[in-house]
Amino acid sequence: MDKYCMHKEVCLKNSEDKYYLFTCSIPNASSISWLNFITDKFIMQNKKSYRVTVRVLKDNITLILTSEHTSTYKFSEQAINVKCSTSMFIGSETLLLSKKFDPPNYINDYTVNYVPSYKYVLKFSSEDESFQKLKEHPNDPLIIICRIKCTKNFSDSVKTPGNTSTGGYKNLKKLAAAFRNSSESLHQKVLLIVGQESETVNKAILCSRSPVFANMFQNNMREVSENTVIITDIKMPEIRALVSFLYTGKLPNYDFRFLCKLCYAADKYDIADLRQICVDLLLPQISTTNVFRALKLAFSHNIERLKSTVMACVAENIETLVMTNDWKNLLDDKPEIAVEIINFCEF
Repeated sequence: MDKYCMHKEVCLKNSEDKYYLFTCSIPNASSISWLNFITDKFIMQNKKSYRVTVRVLKDNITLILTSEHTSTYKFSEQAINVKCSTSMFIGSETLLLSKKFDPPNYINDYTVNYVPSYKYVLKFSSEDESFQKLKEHPNDPLIIICRIKCTKNFSDSVKTPGNTSTGGYKNLKKLAAAFRNSSESLHQKVLLIVGQESETVNKAILCSRSPVFANMFQNNMREVSENTVIITDIKMPEIRALVSFLYTGKLPNYDFRFLCKLCYAADKYDIADLRQICVDLLLPQISTTNVFRALKLAFSHNIERLKSTVMACVAENIETLVMTNDWKNLLDDKPEIAVEIINFCEF
């Protein structure tokens, strides 16, 4: 089970909402003729629990979320407070589909020891365009992200993953490859200048990890003769975090705003693994207080995995969000994004 699945939970400060983020990665999904697995049960703070079932067959894929309760008291009211949406990707970035789960059905399921439950189902099959698209990528993994929202007086604590990394050994291999494949002197340095501040980075490491930086030094630009890069749209703290990641493969527990800025820098310089980790850290922190900032980042940089999660958050809270100045500003500045949100909400 650990091979496929990961769960995260986040309690948002000053909010009654709690989000559970279930992610699943299935290698070579389009070539699988039969696969069925069920996650462990996860207990929520409001005494509900959930488990996820994933079934992959030759002609269809089904995702089932079963929400269980410890008591039948006001059970139907409790179920209404659970909202589910999911996104599926080919690889890490190509969006396959983004949908809400079907309305839940009440069940007394023998598999959950007669515990009263609600079952949410999402299924797509060979007749669907998204399923056919998956079959066209036999070597790519299927990534599933399921966002579960529960409302009801939770604690103020914020739980976010810390010290996220690409893996120490994996990063060392990348550093070794950078030095092995470099045509430059291994001792050559580059100066990254932001205003009056500067950061030094090994040229071989920088160019091997960023195609954008590599291109600068291959086209007889000013950077070639001076070994300097002047940066005007990114601040030095983000540059230092970027350089630190290139050397260590790790990110500390940065806050939401900083991660958005760092994700911008990673995308600008095409550092794919840094961008992916920034998105991983951003996803469980998305809330109604920061959703518009995340929305602009997702759309301006076409980050599909972030975009689908943000759209789900907006759809879940659309009646509240349309009353805010952020919504008005979005309509004024980015009406095309607002139109896409309206279409996604399916009024």
